[in-house]
Amino acid sequence: MTYDEYIAETTNNCMKALADRTNRELENIELIRKILWQEDRVTGVINGICSSMKGKAAENIKGVLFNNLFLKDFNEVGLNMQNVMAYGPEAIDVVARCLALKHININKLIEEERERRRRREADSRKCANRV
Repeated sequence: MTYDEYIAETTNNCMKALADRTNRELENIELIRKILWQEDRVTGVINGICSSMKGKAAENIKGVLFNNLFLKDFNEVGLNMQNVMAYGPEAIDVVARCLALKHININKLIEEERERRRRREADSRKCANRV
């Protein structure tokens, strides 16, 4: 996967995770950031795997290992490639997903989720009025 693909997939995974949150949780941006960081289907940070559950981590990371933006993000947080690679391709996969969060506008995703809920609620009211 390219780094752009990691960012896109992580964005989609964030939207899925936000769909499971309560309206009250969506009001607390710091809580949402923590949830997204720890949500295994978003970053894999808790169990240490995400795409490797499908056996694809080694294949996925090929597109990010020499990507300039990924390497910039990687180095900005002070990671050491040799230390991370010692844990295998799953570690790079998780790191790529975590770093992808830097490029995602969480506030925008929360607003999109709220709008999706408003539309769904309006559609439900329309259906109820028809009956």
